[in-house]
Amino acid sequence: MTAILFAIFAGIGAVIRWKANARWGKLGTLILNLAGALGLGLMAGLDGPIVSVLGAAGIGAMTTVSGVAREVHALTSFSKTRGAIYLAGTLVAGVGFAWVGIHWSL
Repeated sequence: MTAILFAIFAGIGAVIRWKANARWGKLGTLILNLAGALGLGLMAGLDGPIVSVLGAAGIGAMTTVSGVAREVHALTSFSKTRGAIYLAGTLVAGVGFAWVGIHWSL
């Protein structure tokens, strides 16, 4: 049953990412990654197989490191400063969103 739920959540996460990127481009990547950081922060104190499946499959498929790399590469080919700002902003905001999620879940 866990494997079936893993496949379902991974599929849902991938479709959400695909739709958001198609609709909002770079902003979609950023929004989903921040939402994923917040979601994982909210789940930080929880345990059990469904939490692992939702975090690893659902949020893991929805968020994307390769998408960030693609966005940074595209921005740095236009302006190295913009690429650096996007990467630094994504990292700082992601940690901030995870921190908020952890503190909201307490």
